Amino acid sequence: MAAASVKGFFQRTGISIKEYFKRMGNDYATVARETVQGCKDRPVKAGVVFSGLGFLTYAYQTNPTELEMYDYLCERRQKLVLVPNSEHNPATTKELTARDFLISQNRLHYYNLWFFSLLVASDYNDKLRIYSSQDSNLKDWPWTELWRNIVDIGALGRWHRMETAFVDYDVNTDEIDLLPDGDKN
Repeated sequence: MAAASVKGFFQRTGISIKEYFKRMGNDYATVARETVQGCKDRPVKAGVVFSGLGFLTYAYQTNPTELEMYDYLCERRQKLVLVPNSEHNPATTKELTARDFLISQNRLHYYNLWFFSLLVASDYNDKLRIYSSQDSNLKDWPWTELWRNIVDIGALGRWHRMETAFVDYDVNTDEIDLLPDGDKN
């Protein structure tokens, strides 16, 4: 008697699982047919939607990770080492030194936001436990503090502020400013 009820249970369960997957497949097939028909009816809208989805997929795939950020900084240091100190661009040196300083103090934080990444400097080390770093009454609004402390934005496979700082990394602008006006070109 018990074996018959167990067998009946599994037969009913197997049939209901089979019906569930049939309905689900039918629903997905209907959605696919309606999507294709919608793309035929409104090709411009479909192009815009698929272009947007393609861009978001590309942005997600090329979003720099924290490890890539450290590798990127190492590559930039290596580039700068190959140039004599007298030819370093002061803006480039300042940017790289500021990041090294924040990293050494454990104040540079990486945030992955799926389609882009943020490097944010904090006012204090995470492990520092002094009154001014802990009291919420002494802090700005979180959004204001975040906006004020953004160091760089990483998107589409590169860090934009660092890229801008390294445009003319081997041209000392201080020396160019000392030249007479006719020789600056």
